[in-house]
Amino acid sequence: MSRRIADWILLFLTVGATVSTATAFLFQPLQPDETIFFKYILPASGAFIMSVPYFHILSWIVGRKPFYTKNHLQYLEYFIVYLRSFNDDRKNNKLKRKMTKALADWFPVYAIGKPDEFMPPPGAKRIYVDEDWQEIVQEMVHRSKLILHRINTSENYLWEFEQCFKNNYLQKSVFWVDNIDEYNRFVEIIHKRFGLAFPYIEDRKCHVVFYYRPDWTFRIIYLTTKHDYHHFQDFFEKDHHEIFESNKEYLYARKNKLAQLLKVNRDQFIPNGVQQWSWTAFWLPEFYIICQQVKYRIIAFFVIIGTIGSLTMTTHSFENAFRVILFRVVLMFVMGYNGRKLVWLSRHWESIRYFVRQEHLTNIVVQILGIIYIIFWVVVTIIIQFI
Repeated sequence: MSRRIADWILLFLTVGATVSTATAFLFQPLQPDETIFFKYILPASGAFIMSVPYFHILSWIVGRKPFYTKNHLQYLEYFIVYLRSFNDDRKNNKLKRKMTKALADWFPVYAIGKPDEFMPPPGAKRIYVDEDWQEIVQEMVHRSKLILHRINTSENYLWEFEQCFKNNYLQKSVFWVDNIDEYNRFVEIIHKRFGLAFPYIEDRKCHVVFYYRPDWTFRIIYLTTKHDYHHFQDFFEKDHHEIFESNKEYLYARKNKLAQLLKVNRDQFIPNGVQQWSWTAFWLPEFYIICQQVKYRIIAFFVIIGTIGSLTMTTHSFENAFRVILFRVVLMFVMGYNGRKLVWLSRHWESIRYFVRQEHLTNIVVQILGIIYIIFWVVVTIIIQFI
């Protein structure tokens, strides 16, 4: 509930700032050498359009991150589950983000969230559950593409490891060690309980990652520099090429991301459910870019607004209005054709079903903003008549 309250506070601040800024322009007296368009309509309209990027910037400042419930599991298809103790969330945040980021280059990384935390911490995405967390973990390890283990000796993690061992999921597991003493105690426990023999690891005062090769031998990588994370990625892709081959379409698009938009044959790497015309992106390209999950959306938004502003120059003439209309018509057709593809290539989507759901919900938000924007213009026009 506290996370919901934080979202409502951000929304309230955004609406308050937008309304107060927009109405402030309407009560300023019109000077003889000023036009109504540049004195009232343009600044007030700009204040309204800036509301969405203002919300994103404010969310970034306060560290707002999305959070999920167990209902989100139905949309997960391409993902990695992260198993660890809640106590590990409080230490080595930078190294933790490096490890989860290395795996997130392949698939989105999910973990069970700590129930009493106010906002999700950096790193893996969090799914918040109730007392049935064990059932959720069993389902996630079964459906996940890979499993990341941050080794410790807590009873909850030992239970999670036992589920992976009993269901033969160790082959798709990556083991991460950040404390050699803790790891040695873990090795003794699993040898007594399951008869497993894990490798000896030297105490080099650094993090270590290891995993099973297809021949059930271990590959161990000591993470001393940032380049070692890239070495780990290269080794794992080579040793487990069947995982990446079976998900080649998804991973290829994810790896190349927005560069695919510059290629003629890009559509063969984009699922059919994504290759559709978007009427929302066509009619409201500015709001679509800033509301959707488009990479560098704030930068793209300001580039578009800046281009429109430079085309209008400082005078309100027919030539300037024609340039703006021509630019916006071109933008409408480009976004209508490429909008959904741009969103798909901008982030790691958990499944096509989840992409379609988020696209539908965001389209509703964009359309509501468009309607409010039209009403805002009508109200402003009426108010100006009485000024």
